[in-house]
Amino acid sequence: MSRFVPAEPFPPGEYLQDELDARNWTHADMASVIGISVRQVANLIAGKSGLTPAMASAIAEAFGQDAEMWMGLQVSYELARVAQKDRGIKKRAATYSKAPIKQMAKRGWIEENENVDELSGDLCRFLRIKRLEDDPPVKFAARKSAPREYANPALIAWYFRARQLAEHLTASQYKESRFDSLIDRIRMFLPNRSDIRRVPRVLADYGIRFAIVQHLPRSKVDGAAFWLDATSPAIVLSLRYDRLDNFWFTLMHELAHIKCHDESVDVEVMESDDAALPEQERTANAWAAEALIPQTRLESFIRRTKPLYYKNLIIEFSRARGVHPGITVGQLHRRQELNYGQLREFLEKIRTELIGQALTDGWGDYPSLGVV
Repeated sequence: MSRFVPAEPFPPGEYLQDELDARNWTHADMASVIGISVRQVANLIAGKSGLTPAMASAIAEAFGQDAEMWMGLQVSYELARVAQKDRGIKKRAATYSKAPIKQMAKRGWIEENENVDELSGDLCRFLRIKRLEDDPPVKFAARKSAPREYANPALIAWYFRARQLAEHLTASQYKESRFDSLIDRIRMFLPNRSDIRRVPRVLADYGIRFAIVQHLPRSKVDGAAFWLDATSPAIVLSLRYDRLDNFWFTLMHELAHIKCHDESVDVEVMESDDAALPEQERTANAWAAEALIPQTRLESFIRRTKPLYYKNLIIEFSRARGVHPGITVGQLHRRQELNYGQLREFLEKIRTELIGQALTDGWGDYPSLGVV
């Protein structure tokens, strides 16, 4: 026999059985020759126990071979077993690097599985890819200077959960010719916080599916607009900031993408530096701002009022424009006419108005989705 490393982790006992067969020895014969019990021989051959240096020396002496060869078989077997385990660790590491598995499991998006092959297979199905090495099909509204910073695993996972929810919603047939009518209808809800609860139903009536998916840590996502097919648009928001101004600006931003038949996953929408964004995102921001408040009107108000933005002036201007004062304050914040600590009492919370009116994943409520 020559020493070699087995392709599969066979215990040295299998080679011992080959030697016994070649000599027509029984287990009892071997036990008598090297001075151990029959049970020890049987356990060694079955791989239930390993070779010790003393046993390797005794076997080698019995067969006229080298003890090093038999110990080499034991070492090769143990290394092969460790290598198999290491391959599992490597694949599990790649799986956990691809997505925030723990957070996804906590929210019921995926089942954490001890079997790494099943876990990676489930993740690939969730991300709609064939292999872990593949890039998921998703478009990000990233800053030009650091696009990879935003295409992170948490953001990618959020997007595919958003698609899952949208696919379980129904809506009327979408018609581009009705888009302006939709915006007119939506604008009727701008003055009063309580009217926000009517938004999901109106969007569905005009053919746009709407859902809410709480953001994952480090995702910084505000919303996404995408198409399930050529005639089925969807908007999903994260409500990362529970503020009226952020809700309306993000919603209008996503509606701008639907208007242009774009797809985008948007991060830090109101905090974005427009100069660093792709043209598609700058266009969506400009359209959103104009849809909420005509910008020539806002600029005129700024010229007349700056730097003394009294509350009563904000209220009067907002009433004249048919919007909630929080929308005006949000735009002044975004233009850096006000610092973010000023007039925040106008930035009312809106999450409770929406939860229960739209399909929601988050804040302790995680729907289990059946097959579409």
